[in-house]
Amino acid sequence: MPLRVAEFLPLVNDRALSLLPEELRDGITSRISSVWLWMHYHSPKVHYEVWLARKTGRIEIGLHFEGPREFSYRWAELIAPNMPEIQARLGPQVELEEWTASWARIHQTVPYDPLSEPLADEVAGLLAQTITILQPIVERERANIPPEVASLRERRPASTRPFRHRRKRSA
Repeated sequence: MPLRVAEFLPLVNDRALSLLPEELRDGITSRISSVWLWMHYHSPKVHYEVWLARKTGRIEIGLHFEGPREFSYRWAELIAPNMPEIQARLGPQVELEEWTASWARIHQTVPYDPLSEPLADEVAGLLAQTITILQPIVERERANIPPEVASLRERRPASTRPFRHRRKRSA
């Protein structure tokens, strides 16, 4: 029987955490919404994500840099020289790319099949592998992010809020 998203994402979270090496289990924060799971260590602007993209029929697993352009692109510049090693370990399907005008990501996707325990196991395994390979690189490169870049905040119009679902009010 297929799982609901509200069952699937917590299962992925728990199984991914159990697959991480012990030294990577401490200090990680998880957050789940209606279509994604976020995990981060130091800053939510640098986070691992599982995104259920039904429209495209894919599930994305990756590391996102979601800050102001200078912040995100600095991270992408630092990670880029490591991409041959990352692809050798995670596979050639893993890409580093500009995602929006200010965000970048390293990611791969798998088909969005009916949500099930075996699919949760597969996604959790890919997420744990992604964290295990990328987090040591992130830790090493964190020292190369100048404090003035690390502390940048994204400037958004006051009327927009990232990652908030708006519901229409009924009359």
